Amino acid sequence: MKSATIMFGQSLVAADLMRAEIAATEADVLLAVGTSLMVYPIAGMVQVALEAGRSVVIVNAESTPFDPQATVVVQGSASAILPAIL
Repeated sequence: MKSATIMFGQSLVAADLMRAEIAATEADVLLAVGTSLMVYPIAGMVQVALEAGRSVVIVNAESTPFDPQATVVVQGSASAILPAIL
């Protein structure tokens, strides 16, 4: 049985990547939680959302390359922050 995760070095399924891009352009808000946003192509979904005029909220313990462009950045533990904002 294979899990539905992608390990480093594995390619994403093209259809899944396309669905992610569509979702990033149609969502009211893209919420990036607990990620450095340094691993592509998924990190690029933040840029896709921003270019579509969508809000981007980043919740992470450390800063990310997209913090300056994000609508909201909350630094801290996702397990502490998410219950407060959801």
